[in-house]
Amino acid sequence: MNIPINQQFLIVGVGHSTGEVTPSPTVPVEDVELDINLLVLAYARSFDLLGKSAKFDVQTFRSCYEGSGLVYGNAERVDRCEWGDTRVRLSWNLLGGPALPLEDFRRLYKPGFTLGASVQVEAPTGDYKSERLINAGTNRWMLRPGFGMSYQWGSWYADASLDVKFFQDNNNYLGNRIEQDPIYQAQFHVVRYFPKGIWFAFNSNFYRGGQSYRDGAPLLNDLENSRLGLTASFPLSKQHSIKLNASRGVVTRIGSDFDSVALSYQYRF
Repeated sequence: MNIPINQQFLIVGVGHSTGEVTPSPTVPVEDVELDINLLVLAYARSFDLLGKSAKFDVQTFRSCYEGSGLVYGNAERVDRCEWGDTRVRLSWNLLGGPALPLEDFRRLYKPGFTLGASVQVEAPTGDYKSERLINAGTNRWMLRPGFGMSYQWGSWYADASLDVKFFQDNNNYLGNRIEQDPIYQAQFHVVRYFPKGIWFAFNSNFYRGGQSYRDGAPLLNDLENSRLGLTASFPLSKQHSIKLNASRGVVTRIGSDFDSVALSYQYRF
């Protein structure tokens, strides 16, 4: 993350996912087919933290999903819209990425190696009803610490990151307590910059873990998935830009297997 400090961003995005996907990763589903439409709202601000560039962001989303499947062996159909949980994250450069205002950044910043850390918290603010099999909210807290490194040379940029998600128990799901083991995730991105602020990126990730339990009894095995995606960003002016993203699962042993497309608009002020 190498951006000037004292910048603020508002992001509005829409997305569509289809396939074997459920809003709750702890619900055991079979023969599921869902179409999910998302509205994402986010705010971010960059600032100086002990002489290094840092960023705070907060996001939430509204999910409209429609489809059917077998949940606990019972046929279930859903067709509704709900608010999901709120996520707050702090990212901080530990090596490289000095804290520079915009004008100094343009003149003085020298691309190279950067090492950073982040921590994200997901709060159970989303819509949730314990008697429903599927909810957009999760009724639990999530903590996601991680580390990442990046290197930029010329018009190319690459980064890799590792993080882990820790979950609080959900003590009220259909009258049961749901536990979930941590999920470990690796991500990798390669970006090519072009004139006039245009860039394209190749994205990949892999995650594993997250076995679930209902009242102490095993419910779902470890998840094991990998995905590939492409992203393109186009500036509309100095303050406005749009971003397009598409991704799909390439290896799914256990867990969601879906295709996804998204469009977002960003305003910098």
